[in-house]
Amino acid sequence: MAYYPYSKILLPLLILSLINIIQITNAFTLNPKFTERFVSDLPQTPLLKVHCQSKDDDLGVRILKSGDQFDFSFHVNFAMTTLFHCSFLWGNKHQNFDVFKPWGGYCGNLKMFQNGYCTWLMKDSGIFLALVRNPSPYDFQPVYAWL
Repeated sequence: MAYYPYSKILLPLLILSLINIIQITNAFTLNPKFTERFVSDLPQTPLLKVHCQSKDDDLGVRILKSGDQFDFSFHVNFAMTTLFHCSFLWGNKHQNFDVFKPWGGYCGNLKMFQNGYCTWLMKDSGIFLALVRNPSPYDFQPVYAWL
């Protein structure tokens, strides 16, 4: 009768089980998801035009009325080169910037192995950012002025 050393597979099974439990509770994930949300707190007219794209995905132009929001989620690619750029047009005012870079910018410096949330608030006084899932008005910090 052959002896099979079950002890050789117990440790890897234990480690995989722990990783699964941690991922289920969202405390840790090997492939975090990032969510970018854009909220218009601008006057009713003119309407805000938002155009976001990456190298691989063009999300098209979205028209936001006051109180509207637009969001999208994604995972960073294996090479860690994911980049999303957005342009914003509000009447004769505009702004363009990278809304996500994996190792820089405002939304790329989030905690590793955790899902990330970036909420951009467009106001007539500028563009504000909060780095939490459900921001309160006090979570927003000014980031960009309109050009």
